[in-house]
Amino acid sequence: MVLLVFFLKVEVNPTGIIALRALPQSKMRNALRYIPPSTLIGAIAYPLFHIKGERKETLMERKNPKSAADTLRGIFLWTTIKMSGKSKAYGSILKINRLHRGSVESAITSLPFTVMYGERDYSMSIVYLLKEEAISASSYSLKDFERAAWGISRLGSRESVVSVESVESGRVEIHEADEARTSYAFPFTGKEVEGRGALQAVFDWRKGIGSYSNTSFIVMFYPEEEVTVRGALKVVSLDGEEVVL
Repeated sequence: MVLLVFFLKVEVNPTGIIALRALPQSKMRNALRYIPPSTLIGAIAYPLFHIKGERKETLMERKNPKSAADTLRGIFLWTTIKMSGKSKAYGSILKINRLHRGSVESAITSLPFTVMYGERDYSMSIVYLLKEEAISASSYSLKDFERAAWGISRLGSRESVVSVESVESGRVEIHEADEARTSYAFPFTGKEVEGRGALQAVFDWRKGIGSYSNTSFIVMFYPEEEVTVRGALKVVSLDGEEVVL
């Protein structure tokens, strides 16, 4: 079966670091090594809301806050990312001064905030697959999503400033295959992989975005190079590259 869907392909250059909080409830703000789908949806949701003049970033539901991007997740069929370089996580050392009984006391703590750096200058390619029928039922248009893609300014925390270099849009076929070669991250379960990469458990954005209570996880494979994937696959081809859903 072949399914035709609308896509956005966004080329992004980071300005330095990417900071993605892995454990938001922890004072030790460890970072995820690779960018999860929920962050990619949040990145385009922020400028998309601004098109309509909406500024709310957080929703409250039974005292359980979650991201405003959660209202859009039904529009996304899939989203993924390709990174040209290998990421590394670094932690800073922080000096703390305080006044205690008239005296200044100093202390050193470590890893208060972990960030992800590229090993060298690197770029990112983001692919969004969108459900046109869901967009038609919303207050947005395909053009709004294309404009919002140009408006992506950060991935994750506010320190993670990025620059969008190009946006490509159109329609693409999703087809079934037994084998594909890809550099884009994909869900690992039920697949055989030949090549270098890393596994990372990420929040399952399909169950909710930005709410970390009763969270479900999926295991993603992030290639360090083009890898061969085998299994019962759903695949799209963009600019000679394959993306596995």
